[in-house]
Amino acid sequence: MPRLPRKHPHTTIAALAAAGVLLLSLTGCASGASDDEADAAPRDTVDAAAHEAVAVESGLTITDPRGEQVELDSPPERIVCLVALCDDILTELEITPTATSNPDLLAHEGFLGPDHDVPVIPGGFGGEDVEEILRHEPDLVIGLAGSHEGLAPSLDGTAPLWLTDSRSWEDSVAYLRAVATLTGRGAEQQRAEQAFYDDLATAQADAEAEGLDSLKPLVLYGSDGAFQVDSRGSIVGGLLDQVVDYDWEDRSTGGHQAGGSDYSIEEILAGDPDIIFLESFTFSPGDSTLTEQLADDPVWQRISAVEQGRVHEVDLAPWATGRGTRSLGIVLDDTMRYLRG
Repeated sequence: MPRLPRKHPHTTIAALAAAGVLLLSLTGCASGASDDEADAAPRDTVDAAAHEAVAVESGLTITDPRGEQVELDSPPERIVCLVALCDDILTELEITPTATSNPDLLAHEGFLGPDHDVPVIPGGFGGEDVEEILRHEPDLVIGLAGSHEGLAPSLDGTAPLWLTDSRSWEDSVAYLRAVATLTGRGAEQQRAEQAFYDDLATAQADAEAEGLDSLKPLVLYGSDGAFQVDSRGSIVGGLLDQVVDYDWEDRSTGGHQAGGSDYSIEEILAGDPDIIFLESFTFSPGDSTLTEQLADDPVWQRISAVEQGRVHEVDLAPWATGRGTRSLGIVLDDTMRYLRG
């Protein structure tokens, strides 16, 4: 089966002085384990109801979850987003991006809506038009590690470039705190972070009360006949594992680094998921969805979730590219709605 490229848009502060203790309470002791050990061990379920968000203090220097230090001369006011996590965070902090390369996320009804007028940066992901970026006179450009390093020389001395790399929902919370620190939006961060904890706590409590916590979903993403499974080490897989039995283990083909792992149709049949969520990456009006691509596969048709009509195409914007707390809240809401259906 063909292997997909790294999943980002077209995806993802441990040392924040004001919030380091809270972050450590989320990540626990796992930070000391190797990637292999973390992949092999069951994920711990947090008690989201016990978490209480605290507003970060303003500051111009932060250290992100990957240990990269960001230092600015003044709070950024004109922020250009080249990764959807940035758009998610700014929306949570009630900041409108100066420009974006992720208009579909902002157009989602859970964000700014289809009538938003945020300018769009042209160019392919990782190859955005630098002249257009600079035309917006940003004082901070936020991109993705592993994709936007090539823009650094052209932006050097003109606009600081911060490359994020969220690999878990805990990282996403930490990045929210980091941007809130730099922009002086502690109150907004506290409200958004608490809303995420509340969404997660509600999903956990409802799933247990309604007997849904033992269900085994599957998140499958892909295009052009190739697909991967969002494994337990991915952001969405790790989040769902906090609520239901998301028992799709990481493999060397994906996991924490790529967001997914290779599974064959036969292995999915053997794994017997109760419900399947499909993220179809289509790039032109004529492209087929995963539902259409898999329709004639005889093994796919034998999967009980397929036989029972429990396969759902989900919105790519929050599920596959957003990666921030607002997107993940939408993922939780969608998941619970479909599980009850």
